[in-house]
Amino acid sequence: MKLMNRLCATVLSAACACMCFAGCTNRGKSTLLAAPAAAAEFTYLDASAQNFSAVQKSANAFAAKFSQAVYSDYDGENNLAVSPVSVYMALALASVCTDGDTQAQLLSALNTTGEELLANFAYLYRSLNDDFSSGKISATNSVWLQQGPEFIEECINSLAGDYYCYPYAADFRGDNLNANAALSYFIKEATEGLIDQDFDLDEDTCFALVNTLCLKDAWNTDCDDLPFTEDMTFVREDGSLITKPFLCSYYEHGRAQSGENFSTFFTQTHNGFKIKFILPDDGVRLSDVFTEQTITYVNSLSDYKFVDEEKKEMYYTRCLFPEFEGDYDGDVKNILKSSFGIEDFFVKGECNLSSILVGSVDDRGLPVYCTRVHHTAKLKVNKTGVEGAAVTIIVNASEGADVNEYKNVYYDFEVNRDFGYVISDSYGTILFTGTVNNI
Repeated sequence: MKLMNRLCATVLSAACACMCFAGCTNRGKSTLLAAPAAAAEFTYLDASAQNFSAVQKSANAFAAKFSQAVYSDYDGENNLAVSPVSVYMALALASVCTDGDTQAQLLSALNTTGEELLANFAYLYRSLNDDFSSGKISATNSVWLQQGPEFIEECINSLAGDYYCYPYAADFRGDNLNANAALSYFIKEATEGLIDQDFDLDEDTCFALVNTLCLKDAWNTDCDDLPFTEDMTFVREDGSLITKPFLCSYYEHGRAQSGENFSTFFTQTHNGFKIKFILPDDGVRLSDVFTEQTITYVNSLSDYKFVDEEKKEMYYTRCLFPEFEGDYDGDVKNILKSSFGIEDFFVKGECNLSSILVGSVDDRGLPVYCTRVHHTAKLKVNKTGVEGAAVTIIVNASEGADVNEYKNVYYDFEVNRDFGYVISDSYGTILFTGTVNNI
């Protein structure tokens, strides 16, 4: 008996009723085959564990390199926002499904080994799932299996049990419209409506691996808006000017820090999601400073020189910055090939998917390989707070101190020209990065 039939026999009737969407408007048709493992709450002890430190280090290294690569490949006409951690988690799922050189290339891109990933992935995933009074962060994983091919039960069980994947059956070949509708509906629900689009997986889709990320948080516990300044001038790199009020953040401990040809400071939401700005020096192009090295340095900053012991001064800085939005929607396959050395995964006949698929072929005997890595991200930063979502879909198809002693000193950090940014959570994991050239 094939895996699909065995899994279908174990489905709880309630789950099947909820996820079998025939006849429901715009919800398509799919079947939830089994429930993923329940993720335990992420604790203070987890945050200080070596397992979390290791996976966060590899995820952030990937994030810095991926961000520079996407920006270098970007047309620069619009504001950019990507979620490197979403791509990282989707590629982690892909590594579980592969073997041989294909798997080795994926793990090398992720800066880890298979053993380390198995031991550490849960720490990253659990750190990205939390609800709080002013918002939430949530990550979801899923695998969507075409009816027919012979999938390997052990791999599906590992995806569900070790990597928190929802396994679904969907008929992309025989009922493509409803299969795509079910996938789109799942993504829309997981991102709370922030990503609502058709990803148009074709009829030759054998299986797809999906990660979603959703972030919403307010500036303060009462969800009050940040105040605006008087009109300020934003100078674009082409010399054009935009005049409008900026947001005025709360004072944070420290002073702006300088790097090579840029300065940086941060503001943060109520639950500690930090926006770290990368502001080029006068006369310096953003492309010269929005680099892997700068992103790594800015994200690692924790000491903003809050106290000057010699002068007995304590420093506070607030950011004056514009509301902004950014997005990305495209195939990052070529970026992963050129910047990370992932080759075999995308080559027909070379892609080794033997961990999930018997013979690495579909039920017609056609070789299966990755045809697309679709990444979509949307981010909005405004007077209310930060709201962002991302999805990464990997499509595998056949061809188809004592304050009283110190004087307080206050500064303003004006983000008044084209800038880059890094958004991290309170643990320091990079969630979103991007650039802004229009407000």
